[in-house]
Amino acid sequence: MHEGIFIAASAGIKQGRKLDVIAQNIANVNNTGYKRDRLVFKEFMPPFAPDEQLNAGRNVLLPAQISNSNVSYVGVSDYYTDHSSGGLRPTEATFDLALGGPGFFTISTQEGVRYTRNGNFRLNTQNQLVNQKGDLVLDEQDGPIVIDAPGADISIDDQGNISAGTGLNNLAIGKIKLVNFENPKTLEKIGDGLFRQNDPEAEEKPLTDTTVKQGFLENSNVSVVEEMTDMLATLRLFETYQKMIQSIDSMDEQSVNDIGRVG
Repeated sequence: MHEGIFIAASAGIKQGRKLDVIAQNIANVNNTGYKRDRLVFKEFMPPFAPDEQLNAGRNVLLPAQISNSNVSYVGVSDYYTDHSSGGLRPTEATFDLALGGPGFFTISTQEGVRYTRNGNFRLNTQNQLVNQKGDLVLDEQDGPIVIDAPGADISIDDQGNISAGTGLNNLAIGKIKLVNFENPKTLEKIGDGLFRQNDPEAEEKPLTDTTVKQGFLENSNVSVVEEMTDMLATLRLFETYQKMIQSIDSMDEQSVNDIGRVG
């Protein structure tokens, strides 16, 4: 079989994967604090190291030992989450919080500590601050935040300090734990707006320049116009590679028929 088919197929498969990523971004455009994903393609030359074929997204259709080292294949060199901030929308809800800058709220789940940009919080029946799934929002001592102040006005300042009162006699309740990481790429999406830290050596860094906005939520950072434009361009490329495969296959078939007639 002509190697050109494998080259076009490697590119077509990667464009198909990109379409999946774009579709996922569009599907989550209205989810609070959602961060869009991105794919980066790169040209690779054979032979490929066996242990790199799958991990780096290189072409795996043609065995390395019979690949032509004079041609290149398309591979995925990077798959990452864009952690840039989305726009803020006002809700005026007491426990709706948004971050003005980089960083994450810290959440305690049954599977361990997780991180989120979704500040759509509430109080549970024990007056603990939780997310919509019921997972605890942590304070700076990694403990739950209990707000047991019936009838009091709850105030959360731009540093995440929580107080309750009616004016002069405010009671300090606690401070929301806000963190960031040196390399956000080590964070993995696990659904429901949560991230898991995959690097055991990564350290939580306290935030200094990020502010907390009470009564606001962060929109996703997905631009529908940009994603749709990217989708159309990707579809055209995908169709181009399909036509290339069909053309090469047709030429191979014609060559076989010609040889058969000569014989």
